[in-house]
Amino acid sequence: MKTTGFAAAHVSMLLWALLIAASFSAAAQVSQAIDPILLTGLRLLFCTLVFLPLLLREGDAVMTARGLLGHAVLGLLLALYFGSLFEALRYTSAVNTGTMFTLVPLMTLAFEAVLIPDSRLKQRIVPMLLAAAGAVLLIMKDTGPGELPSPYALTVYGIGCLAMALYAPLSQRLKANSLKGRGPVPMTFWNMLFGALFLLVFCGFSGGWRSASLLTLNDFYWLMYLAVFATLATFWLLHRAIGVIAPSSVISYIYLSTLFITLFHWLWGRQMPLPLELAGALLVGIGMFALLISSRRAVSAMVQS
Repeated sequence: MKTTGFAAAHVSMLLWALLIAASFSAAAQVSQAIDPILLTGLRLLFCTLVFLPLLLREGDAVMTARGLLGHAVLGLLLALYFGSLFEALRYTSAVNTGTMFTLVPLMTLAFEAVLIPDSRLKQRIVPMLLAAAGAVLLIMKDTGPGELPSPYALTVYGIGCLAMALYAPLSQRLKANSLKGRGPVPMTFWNMLFGALFLLVFCGFSGGWRSASLLTLNDFYWLMYLAVFATLATFWLLHRAIGVIAPSSVISYIYLSTLFITLFHWLWGRQMPLPLELAGALLVGIGMFALLISSRRAVSAMVQS
């Protein structure tokens, strides 16, 4: 593994964190009357249409049965996560789901230990705990009294978080077997295609497809923006980094997204930082810097061996 590849992977994930942070404001511009699972299914479907010319150019449109099964499993994980998120939001607040999501990188580390074991995994535990604690402080600043999640929401979103945590390690494991040699473009295309199909089929049974008639031209514009920048670009960057740096380190960049969202509020919202926010920002910064150092040491060890 070359150092340039290592640096490019981390720069990719830094851009990933920025795009994720910016997506929340864009998502708020879409009408709330439209079924959110339908919107997510359409976003993923639009992404596959945009990526199709790239897929054909690279000659990766042909797929074996084992390859299709692998992509179907990864697409199902995406559908499970997004479906569980929107179902949980009907019974609890975004603060609670955001707090729960901070556990995803730690869950990813656990799956990574099983699927792609490495003696250096333990080096990432403390940095990830620090970054997670900082992210929780940043998210919990808006928590009001009586906002504990319902057991149902906790269970449903917990399943979704497990699915998202499994996504990156399983992607890397499959890329060493049935999806060997697959680049970021085909991985993004096929996973999103299956994810879109699962979500749209669900909307067909749930009746969520009826809300499509409420889509306006403005909604369509924002949906296209979210599809290209908040979904397609982020998943391409994610698959570009997976395999170069550890899956748990990749997913840990979600903590930087939480920090960036807070920074947006400080700068554009002209809000004075609260002591709790400053403490959270400091912990996220320390944790992510420690993760970067541990990743670089892992690369140096691999090169020397």
